[in-house]
Amino acid sequence: MPFLNAGVVFEISLGVWALAVASSDWRQRRIPNALLAPAAALALLVLLIQGASPLGASGMAVAKGAGLALLLTLPGYLFRALGAGDVKLLFVIALLGGVWITFGSFAIGALLTAAGGLLDLKVRSLLGLDPKQGRHLPFGSALAVGLLIMMFAGDAPPGWR
Repeated sequence: MPFLNAGVVFEISLGVWALAVASSDWRQRRIPNALLAPAAALALLVLLIQGASPLGASGMAVAKGAGLALLLTLPGYLFRALGAGDVKLLFVIALLGGVWITFGSFAIGALLTAAGGLLDLKVRSLLGLDPKQGRHLPFGSALAVGLLIMMFAGDAPPGWR
């Protein structure tokens, strides 16, 4: 009996990828296409071969997730609140996991970003610093953490598969 099966290896690899995305966005405030394109290509290849996403979502759930990803991020991009990397990352998350993981990753990412922003404002206030001088928090990093949490959150409810 092998120590690691293919599913565990994939989940570890996906976790490492998500951490690389989060680290890149945190340090450089950008998510390179070199990190996003291979994950998107792999997700599409798995979807075509298996008829399900790498994280087990149906083709319809992936399509709904992709639409939801664009619906949630394009307005933010158009109003310059989000970067193109954030839009592409949530789209790749949709390809990997479908609508449930997309929704959860976005919700967790939004909560983490809001909490981090409030904490930053409080710390700046306590230190007597101008709150407008702070840097924006990297949403892609929060999305990647949201993906990691959603990977282990359990199965999607029946209407979201």
